Amino acid sequence: MRERLIKALPAALVGGGILWGLWILFWRSTGLPVVLSGMWCPLTLFFLAVRRGLGIGVSCSVWFRPDLWGSFLFLFLYGVIRGVCRTTVSILRGKYSPGIIAIPLRVRSDLGKLLLVLAITASPGTIALLAEEEILYVHCLELPPKPELPGIGLLQRILVKLTG
Repeated sequence: MRERLIKALPAALVGGGILWGLWILFWRSTGLPVVLSGMWCPLTLFFLAVRRGLGIGVSCSVWFRPDLWGSFLFLFLYGVIRGVCRTTVSILRGKYSPGIIAIPLRVRSDLGKLLLVLAITASPGTIALLAEEEILYVHCLELPPKPELPGIGLLQRILVKLTG
């Protein structure tokens, strides 16, 4: 049991810490209620990792890959900024072309899927609706010219390297 606890710590500290930081960032507050309510991120990841519910089939060294986490956060922020710009333009024009697109899922682990859905849904103008088998359905306020979100392929490749 002690070995499981030790192996679960990287998931809780790194993955949960990043999600906790994003929680505080989205609430735009460092008040005590926001900070305490964000504790669910590392605690849930720790509990799931102990119970082996994360599908983490990678070594602990992957959790300490600042290059991959930095790339993920960069693409995450790029998606948010791009979403804000596209949504602003759509609102100012008063014209929308909403729709649902199907994106093939290359990410296999539950944590990778969670981070992908978080990145898509946190971007204004997009929301991940359903991950079914190997397809992710995404609702877009403004449909892209190709049936794929810009940058989603690179984001998935990074998440595959990071989480499997």
